[in-house]
Amino acid sequence: MKRRKFLQDAGATFALATLPLSIGAQETQAKIATRPIPATGEPLPIVGFGSSSIFSGTDFAGAAALLDALRDAGGKFIDTWPPAQATLGRYASENSAHNDLFLGTNISPRNADSNRKALATAKEKQGKKTLDLIQLPRPTDITWQWPVVRKWKEEGHARYIGIAVTGQQFFDDVESLLQSGETDFIQINYSMMEPESGERLLPLARDKGVAVVTNRPFMNGQYFPRVAGRDLPEWAADFDCESWAQFSLKWILANPIVNCTLTETTKLHHAVDNLSAGLGRLPDDQERARMQAYLRSL
Repeated sequence: MKRRKFLQDAGATFALATLPLSIGAQETQAKIATRPIPATGEPLPIVGFGSSSIFSGTDFAGAAALLDALRDAGGKFIDTWPPAQATLGRYASENSAHNDLFLGTNISPRNADSNRKALATAKEKQGKKTLDLIQLPRPTDITWQWPVVRKWKEEGHARYIGIAVTGQQFFDDVESLLQSGETDFIQINYSMMEPESGERLLPLARDKGVAVVTNRPFMNGQYFPRVAGRDLPEWAADFDCESWAQFSLKWILANPIVNCTLTETTKLHHAVDNLSAGLGRLPDDQERARMQAYLRSL
């Protein structure tokens, strides 16, 4: 099924946002591509959700509509903070979807008591005996925090462990973990407007067999004013790109080192548009360079 058909079907989903998708619709829907997690070969869909505020609020119907769209597209990864765990766990329970969601759980170790509570709460609210991925977010002292995360995996609390950061001030910590060979995942900012991590950290992750998840594909919204009021270049259709959001996401995903890129939105039609970047052809190296040059010219 082509992306245009996916978007047409999703339009009906948007109109019925408070209703669950039928099993038949899920079976016939186009699915986004996957790439294997290097540590195990487990397939991971290449577009996921960041920690959108809707998952931490009281609009469960709205959150469920987004999660329906994610599952219907074949997506799995959701970046997860404590305020969102109850919503995600409720959705998984009500829809028998625990195995359909791959949750990157952000926990920052502080002390023994708070660490035990954080782990117990995450498992209870998510409804998972073993967490998919524990991420150390924005480390304040990685020399003592990382051994705690590593021990959690050794004790069976998580299938994978990693680090989740945004900003070049954390790049040295990420590089140190990659060199150590102890991490399964890194999550890092990477896009046309923030390509710096692609110069040394992404190639190092590839060489060390570490999965890469990227955040800030639109640089916290700063990307869209750059392209506002402009039509997509006609040549974007050559790699099945139909929106400015997909233009950025497809540039990111065209880097084969990237396992998954995360998008954040509270609007269903934007989520569908973002997920559609995982369908169809991705730009080749020449097209990718043309995209970067075009954006810089604006």
